Amino acid sequence: MSNGSACTSASIEPSHVLIAMGLDEAAAFDSIRFSIGKFNTKREIDIVIDAVKNVVSSLRSMVS
Repeated sequence: MSNGSACTSASIEPSHVLIAMGLDEAAAFDSIRFSIGKFNTKREIDIVIDAVKNVVSSLRSMVS
């Protein structure tokens, strides 16, 4: 998990791929990249999805 592109993980620049897809810098900085491999299970992915939903919900309630 990262907020940048894999090829520039040491950089604080927004993902050039997301910029090329039409996102502005703010949206690119607000994005999260997840990497999965052939050994990840559906269950592991479901756990991460649930965790991200919970964190996003918690963060949104802080600013509402």
